[in-house]
Amino acid sequence: MAFNPEMIGIYGACWVISIGLHEAGHAFTADRLGDSTPADFGRLTLNPLVHMQPVMTAVVLPVVLISMGMPPLGAASTPYNPANFRKPIRDTALVAIAGPIVNIALAGFFSAAYLLFFRNIPQDSISFRFLEHAVWLNLILVMFNLLPVPGLDGGSIVRAFLPRRAREIFDGARQFGILIAIILVNIPAVSFAIFFPAALVQFLVFPPP
Repeated sequence: MAFNPEMIGIYGACWVISIGLHEAGHAFTADRLGDSTPADFGRLTLNPLVHMQPVMTAVVLPVVLISMGMPPLGAASTPYNPANFRKPIRDTALVAIAGPIVNIALAGFFSAAYLLFFRNIPQDSISFRFLEHAVWLNLILVMFNLLPVPGLDGGSIVRAFLPRRAREIFDGARQFGILIAIILVNIPAVSFAIFFPAALVQFLVFPPP
């Protein structure tokens, strides 16, 4: 992938849309499950820009890493309060899974848009590159966020199935979540599991000429 201003713009647009709507999925699910916190913070919106806070870790850092062909490590989180849920452990897991589900839907949407309406556009066009990267990025976000790491969506899902003592230990490791994620993505088998599904779908939907 070329590291140039045009591609940085494409990466940035794809990232803001993908992670912004990912976070919107969390917000709307939490609201649906009885927590008004996202609404109180003005997060019940499909405007992706509202969810990109703080800008340095939510936008700048991930876009730079993506441009370098690295996993999009960063931070953009939706405020919610599990204490407001009827079943806090279960509902927290449901809020967590909503984000990856949104990214799967976005990958399907952009794939369908290309296959139905844009198959004949030049592969060096901005439209082609945007659609191709949007599909790739959303699938990367799915696989990365499903890692069973405290602080990631996968961690919240796994936590729902842990006994109480194990949950307490798991929660204590949350402060090391980013470090654990960095270590995991540098393990070849984990990196392969994150990138291969996205690369395969990218090849099938956007085959080389």
